[in-house]
Amino acid sequence: MEQGDSGTRLAVAEGFNRHESRQDGARVAGCLADGLSVLRDALTRRLHQDVERFVGMDSMLMPVSKIRTLRLTANEIEAYQIAESTAAAAESSYVGQPEEWFLPWLAQVRLGEGNLCEEVIQRARSYLAKTPDRRRLAFADRLATVLPESRRAPLVLFRLVPLSVGIATALAFGDADAASRLRADQAAILPAIADCRQCHGQVLPCPDQCDACGNPLWTYECLTAAD
Repeated sequence: MEQGDSGTRLAVAEGFNRHESRQDGARVAGCLADGLSVLRDALTRRLHQDVERFVGMDSMLMPVSKIRTLRLTANEIEAYQIAESTAAAAESSYVGQPEEWFLPWLAQVRLGEGNLCEEVIQRARSYLAKTPDRRRLAFADRLATVLPESRRAPLVLFRLVPLSVGIATALAFGDADAASRLRADQAAILPAIADCRQCHGQVLPCPDQCDACGNPLWTYECLTAAD
């Protein structure tokens, strides 16, 4: 939806209201659009800019076309986020027909209509057909293909990402309890989350982001605090 016009925004909101017999489609779609954009952009920074800054860049890994590489990376992140958000919506029964209806609806929210949207839908479905652990591993493998330096990112990052997508989805559907449970799961994986003096590791309103630690997807310093 961030790439679409006002007509696309209205269409996805009306589609949601029609399918779910609700009246808050604009708020749900807006929160999903904004929250997942924050995560996509933060993840790209962790995998690309932060690796170059803190680990260094092997010249053998330098892509032929940086612009094309980052575009492919963004598309892969979109496909994975759509799959994980759909899985969260199904698990918590946020919508009817999660895979059949919600997944392509969310793809339209994220990307508008067109060939790219259809391509991402197919990739998202391929992720969704796997177990959560296999989705995560497949995502890391795919990123390593399109963005080789992502292999040098802290491994804990890949455990936190699907939970962050789940939190963004829960917030969009007004499920604060689920968001808090998922944040507790993240804190169990990375206790440094709770050490931030600014946000204290709390779930932030959509689409806020902590300037100090990067919450809802943490900075390189936070990710490596236990190393």
